[in-house]
Amino acid sequence: MNPIYLLLEFGAATFFVLAAWLALRRGRLPLLELISAATFGLLLEEGDQLIFATYHYADAWVLSIDRAPLVIGLTWALIIAGAMRITDALGVRRRWAPFVDSVLAIMLDLAFDAIAIRMGLWTWREIPLSDGWFGVPAGNFYAWLFVTWAFSFFTRWLRDASASRPAREWLQLLVPIPAFVLFLFCLVPFSAIKPLVDPEPGGGLWLFLITLVAFVGAAGWGVFGPNRGTPDGSATAILDLRLAFATRVAIHCFFLAALLYLGIATTQPVIFGVAIALLAAELPIGILTLHRRQLSARSASIAGAVSEA
Repeated sequence: MNPIYLLLEFGAATFFVLAAWLALRRGRLPLLELISAATFGLLLEEGDQLIFATYHYADAWVLSIDRAPLVIGLTWALIIAGAMRITDALGVRRRWAPFVDSVLAIMLDLAFDAIAIRMGLWTWREIPLSDGWFGVPAGNFYAWLFVTWAFSFFTRWLRDASASRPAREWLQLLVPIPAFVLFLFCLVPFSAIKPLVDPEPGGGLWLFLITLVAFVGAAGWGVFGPNRGTPDGSATAILDLRLAFATRVAIHCFFLAALLYLGIATTQPVIFGVAIALLAAELPIGILTLHRRQLSARSASIAGAVSEA
């Protein structure tokens, strides 16, 4: 057994169990959302490999469900749930929240995917390390945006729809199916345009960048624009906020350590620079989140004092 794979599987399982315990303390729906996010992750990995067959995982994973390592599904759940928790804590309205979730998720993938393939965790077929984004096809990053967006869209809609009818909460377990269908539909524009304008293996980076700019614009409006909601979300959150940030930092640090161990920092300084920059970006996001929550708590305290007077 490869100790790196064991460390990854044990670490992700530990974070997931802790997240599930904290979710259950909040109620049934947060736990159902976390379980459905893990199910969605496994469906995504299995479906992508069966439908597109563009990548495959290494044989060294200990626990797998057919082609999909169990740890990948758990990690998807932690990434998506963590992004949703941070977005809620920023007070983003439901209309814009899936865009913020997607940007937070892609920040992780941009930091680690080029490192992961050099570790041998998974392999992209027919794409050398010199193509795409240092061996990662642009379509992967494009897909990450819509994977998170689709799951967040349905989950947040159901969260609101079940507020007055708790029995609907069980429908959350079915969310992975429409989310996966919506995700496939969103791939159509990229799949149709890329062969016409950039047929090279792994190409289409400018298509991804255009889409990313659109997502960042929508996310920025949701975070900094008017008509924001209450920056909390703790009552319905899937993850504890501290665990959400801890998970993100742990993912960054694990792959950054691997990058340094493999000597990628010197051979591919751009990958190193991007990984450091995206890890550093977690700090201002955390500061903004804390600031929003403190302002909200202060406003609630003032309002309470006024009402008592």
